[in-house]
Amino acid sequence: MKDYLFKYLPPERLDVLEGGKIRFTSVVSLNDPYEYLMKLGDSEIFVDSKLGDNGFKFLSLSRNHLNLLMWSHYCDSHKGFLLAFDRNHPYFYQAEAVRYRKNRANLNGARISRLNSEEVIKHVVLEKALDWAYEEEERLFIQDTPQNTESIGKDEWGQPILLNSFPLDSLIGVYMGVRINDSLKHKITEVLLRYQNKPKLYQMKTCRDLFAIEAVEVEYA
Repeated sequence: MKDYLFKYLPPERLDVLEGGKIRFTSVVSLNDPYEYLMKLGDSEIFVDSKLGDNGFKFLSLSRNHLNLLMWSHYCDSHKGFLLAFDRNHPYFYQAEAVRYRKNRANLNGARISRLNSEEVIKHVVLEKALDWAYEEEERLFIQDTPQNTESIGKDEWGQPILLNSFPLDSLIGVYMGVRINDSLKHKITEVLLRYQNKPKLYQMKTCRDLFAIEAVEVEYA
């Protein structure tokens, strides 16, 4: 599904669907320590909390909606849901693919002589270890979107929890996890009925012969 970008969410994040606002996260708040370490020659530069406050927040998305590990890690063991956004919508079309590498390059491969400071930082946070390649991640930087933000406190790293509105017509589908409960199913259905563009609704199912999952479209209107 090359024209879709997916966001995996746990059950408690129904507010994203209800309010049309989604979190853009600082690099400091991510779970990979290499996200905030940059290699420069034989040294490492620690990206401190100042980087998290200078506007370089981003939304992490995936090109893959069928990854068992992603559903396990980011959807509370398949009890959550996944949002499918239109990759070609003006809000999302500037999302950039993460590059996965085995070896670390200086400043993660950024050429300072050719790039301004903003582009250098973007380049740095778009490079990750090869171990993460299964995520097929793309990152949408907040400065590349229309901004209608709301700060709702700080996370455990002292970084602002910043929500930004996304256009409701960019949502083209919702996928419910294999282990989703009936209460959450009902709530998702109620919310989708308010969307004028009527996104499609899918239920994830286990496959009979493969260690895999598949999506089955369900009616909700």
